[in-house]
Amino acid sequence: MIRNINSSYTSLERFDSYPEYGDISRVNKPLFAQRHRAFERQVTTSDKVKAGVGAVIGTIIPMILMMKKQKVSNPFKLEYGLKEMVAMSAGSITGGVAVGMIGENKKTNENKMREGLFQFLNASIPTWIVAGVLKLCESSKNFNNLPGKILSVAGGLIVGMYGAASVSNLICDPYDKRPDRKLTLKDCLINIDDALGVLVLAKFPLAEKLHVEKLLPFIFAYCGYRAGKSN
Repeated sequence: MIRNINSSYTSLERFDSYPEYGDISRVNKPLFAQRHRAFERQVTTSDKVKAGVGAVIGTIIPMILMMKKQKVSNPFKLEYGLKEMVAMSAGSITGGVAVGMIGENKKTNENKMREGLFQFLNASIPTWIVAGVLKLCESSKNFNNLPGKILSVAGGLIVGMYGAASVSNLICDPYDKRPDRKLTLKDCLINIDDALGVLVLAKFPLAEKLHVEKLLPFIFAYCGYRAGKSN
């Protein structure tokens, strides 16, 4: 007998509920997709612990290598460029997904890997695009100013996020056999790491004054945690 999904799965509206990668609805929205809640299951405490431990380990390892390379003993004095941000993003997501996969079944692990790839591209591609656009701004007389850079950052993030989703779906499902992983509002909100990272790369006065770069390890670790606990 078919049950009423809305009445049987009310707990799935919780913040930590996740859909499986391949089971996201194709329902079109003006900006963001709806998720097919029939395929969600509640994230367990075990999921969170494994993902958290893996994400922290995956964040710390590249930080240690960066500290050694830059010859600093204080992790909060690290200097971040595009390569450093991509390395930390890759490390945190790989760690979160790898440890999160322990003890899970094949289907769940496949979906975790797909979600991990999506999160990595969603964290990296917008940063690459914005970094390139900012360089163009700095070489232009008309756009080498604060309003021009702000518009470049906003446009680059939007194009990069949707581009990352498209690339991820193409890699994970080249023959289009499953519903696409749609970009959601939560994905966009999580991209605050890209925005902060870009502020650091662009050396915005406010970012330097507030020492925004000190927040980057925590934000990257959260991205890894989020990818690792997905089910």
